Amino acid sequence: MDGKVLLLCKDLFFTSRIRETARHLGVEVRILDGGLGGAVREETPSLLLVDLDAEQLQPIQEIRDAREASQSLPIIGFVRHENVESIRAAREAGATQVLARGAFSTRLPSLLLPKDTV
Repeated sequence: MDGKVLLLCKDLFFTSRIRETARHLGVEVRILDGGLGGAVREETPSLLLVDLDAEQLQPIQEIRDAREASQSLPIIGFVRHENVESIRAAREAGATQVLARGAFSTRLPSLLLPKDTV
């Protein structure tokens, strides 16, 4: 994938899983604690991954800010499947996809790779 992947996540298990998968695929991942709109403008990432369960990071507002910075950036949120309100809010804020954590984990390698190599 051209460019780096930006990750907004506080869950150490998922952060580790994402980093390890990305490392095996040769994809650079940068973990952020916020400021996605600015990071999107400055770094031109190829993908944004957002942990919607990390409420302390204000993920819905961060998605809005990132979407405002780039209309074309793929934004994928991942969340516990029972967190229906966050799923709805993320879609309204501009997330391209919202996946339950299990589906996200299963599909992670294909999400990180360019579509023409999958």
